[in-house]
Amino acid sequence: MNQKAIAIIPAGGTGTRMGLPYPKQLMPFRGQTLIEATLALFEGIPTYVPVPLDHRDVFESLIGTRAQVVTGGATRHESVRNAFESANPHPNTWVIIHDAARPYWDPSTLERALAAATSHGALIYATPATDTVKWVDRDTVEKTLNRDRVWLAQTPQIFKASLLRACYDATPDPMATDEATMVEMQGHTVMVFPSSIANKKITQPEDVLHLQSSLRMGHGYDVHRFDAGRPLFLGGIEIPGGPGLLGHSDADVAIHALIDAMLGAAGRGDIGQWFPDNDPSLKGIRSTELLARVWADLSVSFDLVNADITIQAQVPKLAPHTSAMRQKLAEIMRIDISCINIKATTTEGLGFIGECQGMAADAVALLSQRRSI
Repeated sequence: MNQKAIAIIPAGGTGTRMGLPYPKQLMPFRGQTLIEATLALFEGIPTYVPVPLDHRDVFESLIGTRAQVVTGGATRHESVRNAFESANPHPNTWVIIHDAARPYWDPSTLERALAAATSHGALIYATPATDTVKWVDRDTVEKTLNRDRVWLAQTPQIFKASLLRACYDATPDPMATDEATMVEMQGHTVMVFPSSIANKKITQPEDVLHLQSSLRMGHGYDVHRFDAGRPLFLGGIEIPGGPGLLGHSDADVAIHALIDAMLGAAGRGDIGQWFPDNDPSLKGIRSTELLARVWADLSVSFDLVNADITIQAQVPKLAPHTSAMRQKLAEIMRIDISCINIKATTTEGLGFIGECQGMAADAVALLSQRRSI
């Protein structure tokens, strides 16, 4: 970023509305926790995360190397202010405040939002209301609001630090659900940056059900015989000493199984349809290239929640290499290494694997389909 900024991600909630025994920010989300996914949106920006005191140790272990963890307060206002005071930003610094449970925000919009915020020093992401909005007293409609002027506030909310400091000093404990309301209470103008309903906040159990409904699972299997004259490639790395595997490509059974598992989850056929073994342009190609091509296509619509690969081989010993394989696959797919697991097993001397004629691999992949909204 070419403008100095800090981010505050309030994570002080206790998960009451979700019915969880722990803060919802710690719930599983796409192979990691929700707070980790949201924090990743602010890579390169100094970030402060106020958290519940009773769970601070857990947050420290998860994100302590990537963000400054501070103790939150009894309200959102207190939590954000605690983080603001801990950061003590320069008056000209931009303060970006974003909900921990809003992981779908598009960070590529931030530069434009910061530029728009310069006119008044305060800006919120918001989306226009699409439903007719009623003003209700208990169970009775009092009036219908003009939908054309109703916008639904989201985050990030962006403020010049000097403005936020002045408002905190003037309104130490406002009855406000967000910082924009506090700023408005002091008579300052808040700009609106048009956003999308895709920038959804996870609040109710129904939101989790929606996430679960978009999950898709696939299974992959591959097998190749040994060829002592070829190098052995597995999981994208070369295993010294071989023996290698026979195939049209480099015959990396681990990657081939992974590709088939992901294609199966996406309903996109199999590796043989994508890369026919009679295509001369694919002769000897590294399977890392095949994986990169497939994932470039699938990642437009899907995220990998996690994949589990089991390699069946009597020889060579693979356990010392599984960590490097995971790292390589994570680098190719630009995902967290925790999303990939690799195990190696023998067949106790049974079958063609046990007789050292070849090796095989199984893979299971769980994809999360992004909804078009």
